[in-house]
Amino acid sequence: MVDLELYKIFKIVAEEENITNASKRLNISQPAVTKHIKNLEEALKVKLFERTNKGLKLTEVGKNIFEEITSPITILENIYKKYGGNKDIELGIHATMLNKLFSKPLSKYYETNESVKINITNNNSEEMLSKLEKQELDIVISKKVNSYTNKKIEFIKLGKMQDILVVNNTSDLLNKEIDENELKEKIFYMPRKTSITTINFFDSIGSNESEFSNVKNISYNAMLEIIKNTNGIGLVTKEYTEKELREKEISELKTTFKIKPIEFGIYINKENKFKELAILIKLIENEMPI
Repeated sequence: MVDLELYKIFKIVAEEENITNASKRLNISQPAVTKHIKNLEEALKVKLFERTNKGLKLTEVGKNIFEEITSPITILENIYKKYGGNKDIELGIHATMLNKLFSKPLSKYYETNESVKINITNNNSEEMLSKLEKQELDIVISKKVNSYTNKKIEFIKLGKMQDILVVNNTSDLLNKEIDENELKEKIFYMPRKTSITTINFFDSIGSNESEFSNVKNISYNAMLEIIKNTNGIGLVTKEYTEKELREKEISELKTTFKIKPIEFGIYINKENKFKELAILIKLIENEMPI
């Protein structure tokens, strides 16, 4: 009798080329993964992997088997997702975006889908998209990564966001427009270097961080608190700071240059569709029409 679970484990080990990483994806112990691979090798009477300094490498027969089983396993997994019982949703989203924009639609989803659990992963966009490719995540909600292309991944646009510069309400910069050269000499707070917001800012002004004398990369919440109490300048997303702007805790700084708006939306893996996910996507689209 064919043990499909063994082939599923083999597929993931082949993709990861590493027992430790495969065990994390499978949520089983490393010894268990090793044992399952050994059982499959004994059943097929072939050697599937060679050990190298960098990890595991498929043998020639292992490569042939991997190519033959990848598509059937994906088909079977999708059949289960489509016709099986309720499936939990693995969602990748930045914590700030979740709290500021998506807590309401997710709460609304729970009201009518109580048996479905949404597990949240908060990494940078590149890491979450990598997990989406491997189907470790079912959906990623993020600002659009313009440099990212993958035929398996679909981007569903929800709208646009506008990044702005902010200062506290006692800043002597409030009554003037600041240009790029003056900004380069100021204490300037912004998200980490790999953040889409940061990348988009430097792309908008045709410059890079090395040209700025005092840039500090910092988290969103820490940045807001610092800006409220110091003379620094912060780079934030306007849609995330509506409350603080409305209540005059911070103010938008006028500039002689424009920061390009950023699209945001939903990334999904075209090979990973099931009813719970389709319902969530539809609800989000209805709640946040373009």
